[in-house]
Amino acid sequence: MYDYIIVTHLPAFYKVNLYNELAKNIKIFVIFVSSETNEKRSSDFSSLKDASFEYFLLTQQALQQRNKLKTLYKLFLKIHNIQYKKILVSGWDLPEFWLVAILSPSKKNCLALESTIVESNISGLKGNIKRLFLSMIETVFASGKLHVDLLGKLDYKKEIRVTKGVGIINKPYFERIEKEYQKRFLFIGRLSKVKNLELLINVFNKLPNHKLTIVGDGEEKQYLASIANSNIKFIGSIENTELKYIFNNNDIFILPSISETWGLVIEEALYFGLPVIVSRNCGACELIDNEFNGYVVEPSLNNLEFIIKNISNDTYNKFCNNVRLYPIENKDRHQVLIYECVNALM
Repeated sequence: MYDYIIVTHLPAFYKVNLYNELAKNIKIFVIFVSSETNEKRSSDFSSLKDASFEYFLLTQQALQQRNKLKTLYKLFLKIHNIQYKKILVSGWDLPEFWLVAILSPSKKNCLALESTIVESNISGLKGNIKRLFLSMIETVFASGKLHVDLLGKLDYKKEIRVTKGVGIINKPYFERIEKEYQKRFLFIGRLSKVKNLELLINVFNKLPNHKLTIVGDGEEKQYLASIANSNIKFIGSIENTELKYIFNNNDIFILPSISETWGLVIEEALYFGLPVIVSRNCGACELIDNEFNGYVVEPSLNNLEFIIKNISNDTYNKFCNNVRLYPIENKDRHQVLIYECVNALM
């Protein structure tokens, strides 16, 4: 008897890290829909080489190219033959998740909710489809406040548990160095419209004494590079193992997204000791205490320019000290404990 069957998109490193921790104390079986995705920030984003839990892979094809009829049939056969206390799906966006919710008794069904009120449509047909899915779910593991807000708007009345995360980041050893503020800012992520990078570039174009490094790739790269001044540097996608060098060579991380379901890179920035400027539309903005370890902002040109221009050496040093006071490990322990209390859900 498994405590959880977990059905999720793919073996992203942060999910594998979370499942490895869960498997130390409870019995889990993880079903990955696919091994890969076309949308990832680095070639080592997805891997099962470090998995220390039982798992099954529905297809080796990229998530976007999979044969859905085949994966649905394989999923049906797999869950039909396994005994479990609870079954946990990682969203409502795949037909595989709907199959699980329909086939499994609703009292056993759990949802790991990573969608927020910011980007989710809650009206009309789309809103009603989400409400229908939630009617088959007994317990929702909501990542944070913006996710709980979405559940409220969708009239969800059953159990909600807040995890404060979507997984566990890699935590490689690094030597923490005392930095002097050199006005070096960093963005890491896909170069897409939702990341609001055109706004960010317009801000730094007006601040020639500040440097911005943009790490990642995506459909917006060529256009963004064409409008950027010389104080803005573009670096392509890099491996997760190289991230510590990028963080060590910058002072402040900035994520101005129009919407962001979570923003795992915020956790990575905090782990490596960087204060963060984050859009209030990012799920993980609640990890930032405004004017304590960074800024939570309304992402507009004048607002960002004012904040960045007025960061002093003293402000920067205060933020860095405060980042150290609340290690990201505390959040991760909370997340694991919330999932481990499976017997309390029975």
